Amino acid sequence: MVVAGCGSDGGTGPTEFDRADLLLLYAPLSQNERATVLAEWEARDVAVHDVRIELRDTVAVGIDTLEVRILSHLVQGDRHYGALILPLDAASTPRIVLAYTHFSDVGVSVESTLFALGAVAGLRGDQVALVIPSFGGKSLSFGSNSWISEGPVSILDGEVDDTLALIHAAWQQPGVIDGQAATIGFSSGGTIALLTAIREPGVRRVVDFFAPVDFFGPFAQQLLLDILDDQPPELASIPVLQASLIDPFERGELSVAQMRLELLRRSALHFAGRLPLVLAHHGTADRVVHRAETEALVAAVEAVGGSIQAYYYSGGDHNPFSLDGSLARTAAFLGELAPVAEKVAATRVPPWGGARTLEGLNQP
Repeated sequence: MVVAGCGSDGGTGPTEFDRADLLLLYAPLSQNERATVLAEWEARDVAVHDVRIELRDTVAVGIDTLEVRILSHLVQGDRHYGALILPLDAASTPRIVLAYTHFSDVGVSVESTLFALGAVAGLRGDQVALVIPSFGGKSLSFGSNSWISEGPVSILDGEVDDTLALIHAAWQQPGVIDGQAATIGFSSGGTIALLTAIREPGVRRVVDFFAPVDFFGPFAQQLLLDILDDQPPELASIPVLQASLIDPFERGELSVAQMRLELLRRSALHFAGRLPLVLAHHGTADRVVHRAETEALVAAVEAVGGSIQAYYYSGGDHNPFSLDGSLARTAAFLGELAPVAEKVAATRVPPWGGARTLEGLNQP
């Protein structure tokens, strides 16, 4: 393994990689590095152009009939797709955007998302304007139709751009409250949800289920070592993360300084002062993302005077169905965003459909 300009001999060309050089990669972050990332985010163009409604339909969800709009728009020169799902009375009573930031390595389904947010988050279809982005290079499906967003796959970075763009497109639509949103995500989807809120002041609340939040912390350091030792965990996002970041770093195509910025862009913890109200869930037996990630986020948010509600579930693992009580807490937290804040009882059976399995729900 080689890393350009990273060895201890002071040479300018590629040198043999020394594990001791990882100390440079994980050295304390500077204010200048944070400022660099913030300035880059500010300069990114996430404005949407040529917004189209590709498909308009309805879907029955329990006792509710909802309108589904498949939107497309141009962002950074690529055409992206996403779903906007609204109650039929949204024209007279607009709803706030709730963006579901998925974690799949291939794409997302409207139907499975509706089931997930009912079964896991206790949401009813008439509460929000649900937004489901299709990230660059990934698919969106609804019924027998599917669309693939243009552009490259960009794990936990460009995916945030894509989420912001679709939120902005949704804000232009009838039946949607302009300028306000919330986000929700599981695992790496939770990371995207947090980073979206950090970059968009209009996001008022975030629900985070067991998200990795610090790519400079013990969890990420061990993950990098496992990949460098050719023992990566069997997680859906690892191959793309390895090909786009770790392999170039290993080959010397990314310097330590550049790699630090790449990691920082994906680390919500280091921008905790920009977060709105956060609700976090984590199981104590999670073997995929350790509960220490959420504990560190809590400490960071509280250190800057922010507001976060965190719950740890004894014996719970990397699956929201193992986090007993998280449904009621999430429903109450997001229920405050509804036009009429109706509380969802903890015993209510979610009306999103029959008993179906959420594929990949145990992976980031």
